[in-house]
Amino acid sequence: MFGKQKKLTDQQQKKVNDTFDSFSNKKYSKKDISKVFKNEYTIKGKMENRFLKGFLDEVQIFFQMLKDYFKKRYTNVPVGTIIAIIGTLLYVLSPFDVIPDFIPFAGYLDDAGILSICLKCVKYDLEKYKKWRENT
Repeated sequence: MFGKQKKLTDQQQKKVNDTFDSFSNKKYSKKDISKVFKNEYTIKGKMENRFLKGFLDEVQIFFQMLKDYFKKRYTNVPVGTIIAIIGTLLYVLSPFDVIPDFIPFAGYLDDAGILSICLKCVKYDLEKYKKWRENT
């Protein structure tokens, strides 16, 4: 999925896991949510990186779900899932994270790690959402 890449060290993986876990403890403001939507194309553009390419479809679904959720078309999703997705997208957007994006080869590995963790955590809710979209 990611081609040839370096693996995260145990310490880096712990930081990624801790960062993801911190999403559930954060309260996101309308400003944060607005930032995600205003930067949709920037976030999707990051998925063109060879380390993140495999996440493009899921990131597109994240945005579709968020739009449907905030427009109250689809609200059958736990708030924790919405928080995890918003936190993940904000993390991906930030150039300064566990491994800054400007570091060659390794800069996007933490983003891939956060995206992977998020997908594992929200998989069930994404599948329900996809079925809902097919039936509407």
